[in-house]
Amino acid sequence: MLSRCRFSLAAALRPLLVTGAVLAVTACGGGGGGDTEMPPGGGGDGNPSGAVMISGKAQYQFPPPVPVCRGLDFAAVELRPIRQATVQLLAATGNTVLDTAITDDDGEFSLSADPETRVLIRVRAELKKTGTPSWDVEVRDNTTTETAAGAPLSLPERPLYVLDSAAFDTGTSDQTHDVTATTGWSASQNRYTGTRAAAPFAVLDTVYSAIRLVQTAEPEVAFEPLDVFWSVNNRAADGSVDDGDIGTSHYQPGVRRLFLLGSAANDPDEFDDHVVAHEWGHFYEDAFSRSDSIGGDHMLGDSLDMRVAFGEGWATALSGMALDNPTYCDTTLDNGFAINIEGGANGTPGWFNEISVMKVIYDLWDENIDGVDSGSLGFEPIHAVMTEQQAATPAFTSIFSFADALRVQDPAGATLLDALLAAEQISGTDLFGGGEANHGGAGTPEDVLPVYTEVAPDGVTREICSNSEFDAGPGGDATGNKLGEHRFLRMTLTRAAQYHFEIITNDNTDLPADDPNVDNDQSDPDILIQLNGVEQNAPVTGGNPQGFSPEANHEIFTTSNVLEPGEYVLALTEFRYDDPETPQDYPARTCFDVTITEAL
Repeated sequence: MLSRCRFSLAAALRPLLVTGAVLAVTACGGGGGGDTEMPPGGGGDGNPSGAVMISGKAQYQFPPPVPVCRGLDFAAVELRPIRQATVQLLAATGNTVLDTAITDDDGEFSLSADPETRVLIRVRAELKKTGTPSWDVEVRDNTTTETAAGAPLSLPERPLYVLDSAAFDTGTSDQTHDVTATTGWSASQNRYTGTRAAAPFAVLDTVYSAIRLVQTAEPEVAFEPLDVFWSVNNRAADGSVDDGDIGTSHYQPGVRRLFLLGSAANDPDEFDDHVVAHEWGHFYEDAFSRSDSIGGDHMLGDSLDMRVAFGEGWATALSGMALDNPTYCDTTLDNGFAINIEGGANGTPGWFNEISVMKVIYDLWDENIDGVDSGSLGFEPIHAVMTEQQAATPAFTSIFSFADALRVQDPAGATLLDALLAAEQISGTDLFGGGEANHGGAGTPEDVLPVYTEVAPDGVTREICSNSEFDAGPGGDATGNKLGEHRFLRMTLTRAAQYHFEIITNDNTDLPADDPNVDNDQSDPDILIQLNGVEQNAPVTGGNPQGFSPEANHEIFTTSNVLEPGEYVLALTEFRYDDPETPQDYPARTCFDVTITEAL
C-alpha cells in the first residue's frame, strides 16, 4: 500500500544556511510503507542493500488567466510538475544531505535513505545540469539582505527558495511522498493569506520551457548562468532592489540577472508566464546573440527606435514560441491585458513597431496557416541567425539585420519572410534598411528616412536632425527612445587613424532663450560610434566617453583611439529628449551640422 500526501500544504517561509542562504517553505510529506516500482527521475545511488526508496512527485499550483487576461482564475488552479529541479533528502535535524536527485519532466523523483531515519524532502528552486547540454538557473529573494546572524549578503548570495516537506520516518519499506507548492491564495478572503510557495517554482518552470525551445534547435546547448530575483516585496517603484524597488520586471544584461515583480498590492508577475519568458528573451539576446537596444519606457504601438522595437518584439515573440501559446497575458490579480502575438495590431505598422517585429518572428516559427503566413521555418534557422549573423552584424540590431541574415541562412524561407515583412509595411531590402519607404507618418520624413545616412571623413558638412514628434514631448514624460530621436549614420573607413568630429547645433533649431541659471535649456548632441557591435567611443577619465560630453550646442572631439578600417554605424541624438529636466518649451526638432575629417 502506497502512502501519498497531496495538497494539505502547511507553508512557512524562513531563511536557512545550507551551502548558501536558502528560503524554505514547508510542504506536505506523508508516511506509509510497502513496495513500489521506482518512478523515473533518478536517485543518487539506486537502491543499495537495506536502503529504503523514497519516491514522489514535485508539483506547483498555477492559476491560469481568466478570459482576455483580466486577472487570474484561482478557482481553476492547475497542478503542474516542477521539472528538472534539484531534490534533496535531508536529515530532519541538522539538514545533512543524505541523497540528491533531479525531477524528470513529470516532476517525479526517487531518493535512497537508510531505514528508520527521520528525514524531510527539499525541492530547490534551481535548474542545474553540467556536461552537454548544460544550464544553471537559480530563483532567489533579493530582499533578504543578511543572514540570521546579521552578516550581509551580496546579491548573488541572497537566499535561494526551497520547498520542504514535513519531517517523516523512513520506516523499513519503500514509500511515496509528493510535495506540492501552493499559491497561498484564500478563496474565502479573495487574497493571499498563506505563503506563496508556488511562485518561485512557476518562474523556474517557465524558464525551463524557454530552455526546451532552444534545445529544439541546438540539443547540446550550453547556457550561461542566470540569477532570477523574485520577492513578495518587489514592486514598481524606483529605489533599491534590496527593498524590492525594482521599477518593473526587467533583465539586466552583462550581469545576467532577471528581476520580477511580486508585490500583491502592485502587479505580481510570477504566474504571467509570458512576461517571465519575455524577460528571458532578453537574457537569450545577451547570452547567445546581441542587442543594441537602448531600452526605456514604451507602450504597445509606439513608434520606437528600431533597436528597441527589435529587442522588445523579439522577446515577446520568443515568449509565444517557448510556451507554444500566441496569447500574451500580463495580469494583475483582478485586471490585465492580452496581446495576440500572431495577429495583434496596435499603432502604425513598420520596422519601428515592436508589434510588427513580434508578428514577423512568431509567424516564421509557428505552423498555423493564416493569411500571408503560409508556412513555418521552425526555430532552428531563427536560432542560427540570432547566434551567428545577428551577433556579428555591422549594422545596429534591427528587423533589417535579422531579415537580411535569414535570407542567407534559409533561402527557401525568403518568400515567406518577404510576405510577412510586406504585410507589416517593412520594405527595406538589406541589413541597413536600404530602400525602406515607411516613415511612420512623420511630419518631416527626412528626419526618419533613409534609415541610415551615409557619411564620410571628407570634410563635407551634412545636416542631420533629431526629432521627438513620436515621443511624449520634452520634459518629464520624454523617454528618448522613439522613432527619429536617434539618427543612424553609416561610415566606411579605409585607413586606420584618429578622426575629428564636429557636431554643431545649427540655426534651424529654435532654442529657448538661454537662462544662465539653467543647464538644460540648450542643445546637447551626443553620438555613439560602433564597429561590429562594439562601442568605439573612448572613455574620458573622470567624465563621459568621447561623443557624450555635456557641452552646450556642440560635440567637438578628436578620437583619442585609432579607428581601424571597417564599416561603422553611428547613432546621433539630442540628449535633451532623454532628459526629464528638459524645459517644456524646448523644440521638438533639433538640427545639427555634422562634419567628419581624418585627424592630421
